[in-house]
Amino acid sequence: MELLLSNIPPLRFSNKNTLSCFDDLFHKAEGLRIASGYISTDALAELKNIIEMNKKSYLELIIGMHGFDGFTKSQYEAAKYLDGFLRENNAGGVKVAKAFRFHGKLYSFLKNDAPFAGIIGSSNLNSIFDSQNTYETDLFLKEKSIVSEIDSFISALSKKASVPLSEAEIRFIEDKNKLLEGHDGVEKIGKAELAEAMSNRSRISFEIPVKSDDTPRSNLNVYFGTGRRNKRGLIKPRPWYEAELIVPKSITKRRGYPRAGYPKRESIITVLTDDGWKFKCKISGQNSKNFRSADDLKILGRWIKGRLENSGFLKVGQPVTGEILRNYGRDNIKLTATQDPSVWILNFGA
Repeated sequence: MELLLSNIPPLRFSNKNTLSCFDDLFHKAEGLRIASGYISTDALAELKNIIEMNKKSYLELIIGMHGFDGFTKSQYEAAKYLDGFLRENNAGGVKVAKAFRFHGKLYSFLKNDAPFAGIIGSSNLNSIFDSQNTYETDLFLKEKSIVSEIDSFISALSKKASVPLSEAEIRFIEDKNKLLEGHDGVEKIGKAELAEAMSNRSRISFEIPVKSDDTPRSNLNVYFGTGRRNKRGLIKPRPWYEAELIVPKSITKRRGYPRAGYPKRESIITVLTDDGWKFKCKISGQNSKNFRSADDLKILGRWIKGRLENSGFLKVGQPVTGEILRNYGRDNIKLTATQDPSVWILNFGA
């Protein structure tokens, strides 16, 4: 038994954290059983990819709370995407708790059809795949009796208290791009602050093209890339919401564009979005071509892809294509300067 801690300052310890422990066990495992109270769109998409990329033979996932609390449309599409892949490959499936709300977080790792390790604690599935600044505490277990007990419980929960996703009565809840709520480095702003920024707009603006799957090296679709291989040989998928904009030189050379700094190789600006979010973006690269959210590439991706998902034109597991952008009604993001050179406005309204 070993305590797993997040190691976020000021509470740093030498113990393993849940993410690294999960990676080690997943690399050794042939299959996996998970019962998680809550899930997220990107966690399900990345779970599908990590199973496929690493050629794991089995995954059973039980979603414990959303059958009662409701799914957003993007969460449901992600669950359906994962479930479809597993069932098409005879490799398990996704179930929804029905008999009662299940708020637990249990992970059972299998080899030769038998459990050899488990994790139990505070980490929902989204905590396993997302390095948000939330402190989690879990236990890594390898004692045979308790590991078998965890696996037996997940199996019983699946058979006696859950139904396949395709048979569950799904209730949808409103989702107006709430993907950024509670995200580190992102602030929801009021109408007054946004209105003040809009009133301070200058005449300097740029329409940055949103490159799609039709365009070589699209940076909205890195999820479909080869992933990253760690030292142990485990392939980690690129996050579903990871994204950046590659700005053409014809735009970056224009007067007033926020160029990468000197002698530093990057510049940081604050952006206010037309739908009321505030976060920092970084301009870097040769000719200032890279436009991305600072610190976490998923912030900009959540903002762009989240709006496409909420419009109903983009589904989880689907590349952003020119057709999707045409249906949405926009294939560019407008970047507008304000009287404050460090504050800009981003607009992706259809």
